[in-house]
Amino acid sequence: MNLNAKETLREEMLAACRVLTHFRIVEGFGHVSARLGASERLLITPRRALGLVTDAELVELDLRGHQWAGDGKPPLEVSMHFAIYRRRADVKAIVRGHPRHVAAYACAGEPLRVAHGFGANLGCVVPVASEPYLVANAEMGEVVAEALAAGAAHVLRSNGMVAVGQSIAHACVQALFLEETAQVELLAQAAGMKPQFYSAQTAARRHGDDRVLEPLRAWEYYRAVAEGKISGIS
Repeated sequence: MNLNAKETLREEMLAACRVLTHFRIVEGFGHVSARLGASERLLITPRRALGLVTDAELVELDLRGHQWAGDGKPPLEVSMHFAIYRRRADVKAIVRGHPRHVAAYACAGEPLRVAHGFGANLGCVVPVASEPYLVANAEMGEVVAEALAAGAAHVLRSNGMVAVGQSIAHACVQALFLEETAQVELLAQAAGMKPQFYSAQTAARRHGDDRVLEPLRAWEYYRAVAEGKISGIS
């Protein structure tokens, strides 16, 4: 089935697969989706490790689950994407992953209080879901979407995370900022230091300082490193 999504959007999604794989936001499992313009359809990665996904395997679905195009099979947790898009008209893309440091909070069932400036893009606290299960059905999808509410990201208990954004690039940066925040805060705590957490007011101010350009600059860097154009520490 031939894909209807624009080539530029498909290229961005494949770039996201490379970036998220390189920086270990995903490994064998994880997925990315994006709205197709103003339509009720979305483009989503298939049930395959993102580092192996090809253009032909990308899947086009409507929010009822009908597959319109693409040779791949939708991921198991596609209901989570449907539920979030139905509730959040502002969300244009979603990233689901299992980064190691966020997973530490997931294993503990602990929300991530934000003390790092990049994390302030996500608010002052990234909550944790109450249920330790895969989002394998519509009911669980609604549970996650309701828990996410108006937030930018959510820790999925005993599992990983989900992040949303205004574009594929933005959602990826949100996921990467979440993992970097978890990492530096765990390092500080392990060294016996006490992170100084943002309040709702200070996080909003920090986020507003460079709301537009910071994610774009970060994405340019992450993508260049993942594609081998520059070297970087990952």
